[in-house]
Amino acid sequence: MFPVLNWLFSYRFREWILRDLLAGLSVGMFQIPQGLLGVWLTRLPLPNINGFLSAFCCSMTYVIFGTSHHISIGSFSILNVVVTNILKTLNFNQTLSSNGSLDNFSDPTFIKDYMEALTLTTSITFLTGIIQLLLGCFCLGFVTTYVPKTLIDAYLTAAALHVIVSQFTFIFDVMLDFHKGPLDIFYNLFHFFLTLPKANATSILLFLLSMATLRLNTSVMITYKHRPIAFPMELLLIITVTIISNRIHLHAESSSAVVSMIPQRFLPPTPPDLSNLSKIILHAFSLAIVSCFLLVFVGERYASLHNYNIASNQELIAVGLCNICSSFFKSFVVSCAISGTVIQEKTGGRTQLAAAIGASTMLVIALKLGHFFQMIPNGILAAIVVFNVLPFLEKILDIPILWRRDKYHFVIWLVTFAVVLCFGLDVGLVIAMGFTFFIITIRSHRMKMVVLGQIPNMNIYRSLSIYRAAREIEGIKIFQCCSSISFANMNHFKTYLLHKMDMKAVPLDEIHTIILDFSMVQFVDLIGSELLRQIIHMFHNIGITVLIAGCHSSVIADFEKNDFFDICVTKERFFLTLHDAVLAALDKHRKPDESEPTAEELAEEPLAEQQKVEYLA
Repeated sequence: MFPVLNWLFSYRFREWILRDLLAGLSVGMFQIPQGLLGVWLTRLPLPNINGFLSAFCCSMTYVIFGTSHHISIGSFSILNVVVTNILKTLNFNQTLSSNGSLDNFSDPTFIKDYMEALTLTTSITFLTGIIQLLLGCFCLGFVTTYVPKTLIDAYLTAAALHVIVSQFTFIFDVMLDFHKGPLDIFYNLFHFFLTLPKANATSILLFLLSMATLRLNTSVMITYKHRPIAFPMELLLIITVTIISNRIHLHAESSSAVVSMIPQRFLPPTPPDLSNLSKIILHAFSLAIVSCFLLVFVGERYASLHNYNIASNQELIAVGLCNICSSFFKSFVVSCAISGTVIQEKTGGRTQLAAAIGASTMLVIALKLGHFFQMIPNGILAAIVVFNVLPFLEKILDIPILWRRDKYHFVIWLVTFAVVLCFGLDVGLVIAMGFTFFIITIRSHRMKMVVLGQIPNMNIYRSLSIYRAAREIEGIKIFQCCSSISFANMNHFKTYLLHKMDMKAVPLDEIHTIILDFSMVQFVDLIGSELLRQIIHMFHNIGITVLIAGCHSSVIADFEKNDFFDICVTKERFFLTLHDAVLAALDKHRKPDESEPTAEELAEEPLAEQQKVEYLA
């Protein structure tokens, strides 16, 4: 319940403290101006003190209850836009105008709508947290263990593109209403290109210069305790730009114009209003799923890079508690802050102490010196966000490798990327997971059969189509089942056997035994057991014996549970190894003129053993 104790009592102070301190300062300084940008995307101005207190409490909650060492918790721009679209159901039309000014807060009608919108936001965030908490308490996080890495990579790649597009409003310094629905990313891109003539050239130039600075930083590395860490360029860039922008007017939009119009008084916690429960329950469930899956996916990525594991159920509990805390401050749904997480990891963060340092730094500086950061041009902050999500796009380069290695995972990657890009992080996730489970089911139940032959003078059996040395045994057909047997593939199993035993291709009066190698079969379901028994009876009626070899004890238990055995189908048909079954078949159908092995033949066994060693070598 308290994963913080796992790393706190095993903390390597001398090795890790400077790394965590550097990472914490970098993330904390970045969170201050990033928090001020929330107004632009949500169109719902929240007092700064509420936003920063929410960020601090959520970060500290995750430090205590989270299992990832590198996750930076915070608001996620796409989730905020989703909440904004939900707020339109209240007809809250008092939004930011194109020139970045707010309607007068002295207007009673505006204040009424404003408070109603904040109350609805609180209810959505609170309900999202409760759903996540319940999912974690009922241990439903196990679902994420069945998600393949290819789906995670494709999902995060598409999510990174959504984040990049959401930053265009800061890069071009134009205000647009984000479209929400199918193909929304293309709709938004089209409208951004239409507004390019109105774009602020200074903002674009600052964005490009910042991107170039961050790109050059990749060649600068700091070595600490013989381990390289990235130079904290984001920290240096924010401090430098803060000083310059407070001295010189850079003719680019910043958060100051909007923040100065917001009443800067603390809004005390109020109980959530669940009167609109029927209207927001589905939205809250969607946000809960996307928020926790995004957190787990990013956590899994960095856990695999640093050789540790995260607990999906505990992550659900942690993010659920974070969202409940966020609702107390009338703030938005939180999840993994991708840019903050990347910064925390690449600047050397080893534990959640970095997140605790970052949250404390952010709160102290924001409350005392926050007004200085309001002058930072939005384009520079957008550059930091875009640059730090670019590594997720590198997974696109894995597509040719997937094509060569595994066609199934290649298709999963493409479909996941396409549906998440076109239908959003919520609907796209549902479609991607449904498609992935369908593909995995098809693959796991796809019947694979191999005809085996014997390597001469050995008890080794290999595929006739691959090993030229393998030879068929006279009178015996050996089939290896390379997958479990169930209702989904049993008909294919039956068709395959009948095709291979076709009288035109194989004269049946030469064939007296069929041996099924079940050493790779993990389970046989009820329908599979019934059809297998029918097949054994069918061949028995035409004088062919069916033997089963290498059957695992759990499969035998399945047969017994499914009433598989009868007078004809007995356990005498089952053998421990494939070679035992072959010897039994040969002994039963030994010709009358054949005799027992002579002493000379037995003396040749060492030679056969030598040939076996040479074959294996």
